[in-house]
Amino acid sequence: MALTALLCITASLQVSAQGFNSGSDGLYGPMNITADTTLDLPSNGVLHCTTITIAKAATLKFRRNPLNTPVYLLAKGDVAIDGTIDVSGNASPGNFAGGAGGPGGFDGGSGGFSTLSQILPGGAGQGPGGGKSGNGNLSDQGEAGGGAYGTRPENFIDARDGVTYGSPLLIPLLGGSGGGGMDGNKDIGGGGGGGAILIASSTIIRISSSGSIVSRGGSIVVPSRGNGGSGGAIRLVAPRVYGTGTLNVLGSGYDGTLDGASRSGAGRIRIDSIFRFEPTSPAQDNIGFNFQPSIVASVGSAMVVFPPNNPRLDILQAAGKAIQEGTGGPVFVELPFGSDTKQTVVVQARNFKAKVLIRVVLTPASGDPISYDAEIDNQAGNPAQIPVTVDLPLNTVVAVNAWTR
Repeated sequence: MALTALLCITASLQVSAQGFNSGSDGLYGPMNITADTTLDLPSNGVLHCTTITIAKAATLKFRRNPLNTPVYLLAKGDVAIDGTIDVSGNASPGNFAGGAGGPGGFDGGSGGFSTLSQILPGGAGQGPGGGKSGNGNLSDQGEAGGGAYGTRPENFIDARDGVTYGSPLLIPLLGGSGGGGMDGNKDIGGGGGGGAILIASSTIIRISSSGSIVSRGGSIVVPSRGNGGSGGAIRLVAPRVYGTGTLNVLGSGYDGTLDGASRSGAGRIRIDSIFRFEPTSPAQDNIGFNFQPSIVASVGSAMVVFPPNNPRLDILQAAGKAIQEGTGGPVFVELPFGSDTKQTVVVQARNFKAKVLIRVVLTPASGDPISYDAEIDNQAGNPAQIPVTVDLPLNTVVAVNAWTR
């Protein structure tokens, strides 16, 4: 299972503007969106365009692919956004289900339910910043936690909320984390995390005042509950990036809508370009975007789309189940009653060239996540592997992830 390492890659990323290539081969042709459109993502999430145009009042969305990769929109020529590109997470639909994350984002935790003999807790949100399950009492310390990413929820932060993760460079590109589901018979799952999108052009990216790119966290279906998903990730890479449009990675509102004060964390925004803030340039050549929120936005010149030899973690085996290297998303395991709960998860590190501190996280459909820490020596061998012994819950679906720490 492909699990991207949470690293900050800072060296050797700048190239000259004239030499920058988005990597698009142009096979998709021109992407011209003139009405609301939902596209199927290819298996690797990459769309190779000649140019990209999103007309005013038109909205472009994407259906997640089986590996739930981020969206990569690559253009040989200009990108002009006068409408909206939306990769936001989804609200919990109720009926115990968590909201699906946007493409490249993580799902919300499932809602709990009650039986004649017991009340079962909800599930935690997926992702490194997933919120834990809890009750539905706003500002209560036992309340279901909101997802986090670039920030934690801004109101009533407690131990059940998610924690921040990832790099401000958005290398690697990661989506937002899900909110925790509610305990007991609430049947309300957490909101999904916002998706992740990278748009790269070999020439220009322009976002007009009517244009926007949105990756918000998914809300929930009842008011005054705090288990929304976090905002996701937006990265723009081109020799020139400019405009006065909106880049929005806010979390969901704590009043059950997308308009209230944030009750889940914001995502991350990154812009990499060469020509910007030039004193002699016309005003339209300067970055003047409306960042929502500005605290998670950064600007630089890391002119690379897919870093070579990108460090990564992969789960190669979980509870006897072999997983092909490069497979995306978490591994799901369910042990029936009577099984041995002591199981092995084999984690592989590649291209770190260092000793890597990792955390294997088991996220059951009901209850809190369980973590196991280990270290992989990626200096002596590349790739390098380590078996991690875990105690898997029985008779419930468990998502198995591995992250750096």
